[in-house]
Amino acid sequence: MQSFLARLTAGSLLFGLVLITGCSDGSDATNSSLVDAARLAALDVGVAFDDGASAPRRTLAAAEFTSITAENSMKWARLTSGPDDYDFEAADTLVEFAEANGQRVRGHTLFWHRLNGLPDWLLEELGAASDPATRLRGLMINHVSTVVGRYAGRLAQWDVVNEPLAIVGGEFDPENIFFAVLGEAYIDLALLEAHTADPSAELFINETFTEFQPDKFDALIALARRLLDRGVPLHGLGLQGHFFLQAPDQEVLRDQLARIAALGLKAEITELDIPLSLFSGAVDPLAAQAQAYAAVFNACLSVTLCSGITVWGLDDANTWLDSFALSAPNAPNRPLLFDAELQAKPAYDSIVQALVGSPR
Repeated sequence: MQSFLARLTAGSLLFGLVLITGCSDGSDATNSSLVDAARLAALDVGVAFDDGASAPRRTLAAAEFTSITAENSMKWARLTSGPDDYDFEAADTLVEFAEANGQRVRGHTLFWHRLNGLPDWLLEELGAASDPATRLRGLMINHVSTVVGRYAGRLAQWDVVNEPLAIVGGEFDPENIFFAVLGEAYIDLALLEAHTADPSAELFINETFTEFQPDKFDALIALARRLLDRGVPLHGLGLQGHFFLQAPDQEVLRDQLARIAALGLKAEITELDIPLSLFSGAVDPLAAQAQAYAAVFNACLSVTLCSGITVWGLDDANTWLDSFALSAPNAPNRPLLFDAELQAKPAYDSIVQALVGSPR
């Protein structure tokens, strides 16, 4: 941790000098901390985090990032054991942690039908209902009112709907229980109720694997247009950025972010991770990973309405990719900015360089 603290102190000094001199050519970027470089570039740089982390990890998350996303503690499945049985202890702890450190908070996620997003009791509840559509609408309204209302005025953004489309292609996921019961109207309902519960929060739809599926990205844009045409409160689109199948293409990503901005919506990279295994054939895999991270940040920094990038995890010892079926065979994936000993990797410095050298 000594090297981390030394870098943080040096970064704070550089940040002050940049403000005084107006110098932002990035020549001394490696002396800057990530948080100072993010503020200089006016870009939120966040991390997915939960309350059970060790003290050194909490210290690192507080010092290096301007934004916190609830990795699991705000998902419907984690918050409830029944329709009206809520436990906010973990979520409250996370929000209080971020507030104490002056960090933005992203709520993740209100409605998600995959993995650990769907409550175990929901399907049984709908199966027992004489009118499943009416019952589901009621449960959704209650969930939004309870959760978004609890944090009204405290969370900057919500991933209201997560991954509505199929993993491959541009159609709605046929296994999406919300779509199966209510159709596309479930998204309207979710966004309208979230806006009612907290008019100050920016509301997002968050989607995965759009970065290398043009047809899926087109479908996401078309969905956003339909919602906007219907007057539904939508403020942004999140592209997750799980690049474990292929490395990011800076030009493709920049064009996608620009298309989101052209709708008048904010764009964010919400769940970024880039496994080292993608670069196993490179002379210097860590340097290649760093270049890939810089490509993502440079794409975002070139689009004014790209307002934030969140990495999905703090360090390589704590990544979902090591247990996820599609990526577990490559474990350890080592996809994040800090290694298992909480030391900054070359990707960290490449991001700082991009931020300090940004024209913003």
